[in-house]
Amino acid sequence: MKILFVQVPTSNLGSGEIVFPLGLARLTAMTPAHTVKSALDMNLCMDPWSDLRDRLDEFTPDVVALSFRNIDPLAGIQVSYVPSLQAAAQISQLLAPKAKIIVGGPAFSLFANQLMAEIPAIDFGIIGEGEAIFSSLLNSLTNPISVPSLIWRNGSELIKNSPHPGFDLDLLPLPAYDYFNPEDYVKKNKYIAAIGIEGKRGCDLNCGYCLYPRLGGNKMRLRSPQKIVAEIEYLQRVYDINLFHFTDSVVNRPVDHFKAVCRELINRNVNIGWTGFFREDTFTEETAALAKESGLVACYFSGDALTEHGLKLLNKKMSPADILQAARISAQLDILTMHHFLVNLPFETASHHQESMDMMKKILNIHGPAGNLGAVIFNTVRLYPGASLTRKLLKENLLSPETNLLYPVYYNPVETAHVQHELDILCQTAGIFSRLKLTERLLPQ
Repeated sequence: MKILFVQVPTSNLGSGEIVFPLGLARLTAMTPAHTVKSALDMNLCMDPWSDLRDRLDEFTPDVVALSFRNIDPLAGIQVSYVPSLQAAAQISQLLAPKAKIIVGGPAFSLFANQLMAEIPAIDFGIIGEGEAIFSSLLNSLTNPISVPSLIWRNGSELIKNSPHPGFDLDLLPLPAYDYFNPEDYVKKNKYIAAIGIEGKRGCDLNCGYCLYPRLGGNKMRLRSPQKIVAEIEYLQRVYDINLFHFTDSVVNRPVDHFKAVCRELINRNVNIGWTGFFREDTFTEETAALAKESGLVACYFSGDALTEHGLKLLNKKMSPADILQAARISAQLDILTMHHFLVNLPFETASHHQESMDMMKKILNIHGPAGNLGAVIFNTVRLYPGASLTRKLLKENLLSPETNLLYPVYYNPVETAHVQHELDILCQTAGIFSRLKLTERLLPQ
């Protein structure tokens, strides 16, 4: 059996920043030994569609496995990546008419039913973790009824099999680096770590806008610190990779596991840099110092709201005081810091907008003298089907039930859209003064 693994274009073309296709590379590594494999990451290609055509013509696969990672680029950008998936599936069907087309990945999993209905070229869809079922599916292409976490066609009917219960993450092999060379990704990026490391899957936080629990489960499944660090050591030794990003939804939870990973990096004297998304209320002086000693070079905070109202609406289960304290700790330890916030949230008033501005000034006053603020990123909230915030907006008649959420839909009332711009102006100006070390010369406001 010949299998072509394809990462569908799901990056901001022209941005120059790409990430290693960790999920697809692991899936490639777990394919049975008797198969013949080829791989193509279309995000690396100057002309991705002609490269896909040529690979299909030359390789003549029996199976085309398409990975669909992102549904859109977020950040309020009104671009959908669905056409990329549709084109890839149709080209595969046209040039390899006898091949079975299988699609998986986070973006597909979120919209599996709709994408299967809209793209008839897809034969099978994997919902959730492909590593758990891919080999079984290859052995059951003519009778897939018993393969869990699968959506498939029985004539004109879509059949959705029962979900897979999950598996031990320590059983994951190294990704297939011989098919996806890490060096191809590192040399293209200027700003972000291209190589991802998984410390865990799943999330138990249930934030109001987020579907991570649906994708990875509502309980955290942890990889052993030894497995995590061994993978990092391998990449450093073989490919000279020295900067990594933890792909965990929150890297510093649970705290005991996070500390164990940091200590493993320290004890094994692994001299690398790493980044990750942190939760503010568990970002303590102890854990931050330990993280920095282990190689932390930049922390990303996703507080998501600047007000008590917003934090409660988004079910963040923390306070503005937690956000300020985390900022103080990162400034004290001189850790490069990025803050992410969602603004112009539902049910906000003018007083909430003023509270957001005041809170942002406090954050800037903390980072300004330290000069450790990398960026503040403001977005409006992307609405996903099934998220609790989306259900609330439907209930309050602030969102039509006819709205197709497959394509980018943001809550951003026009009459208050200026709030994001005003916050952007404040932060960008403060960031310039901070980087130039001019903050102390500013006149009191």
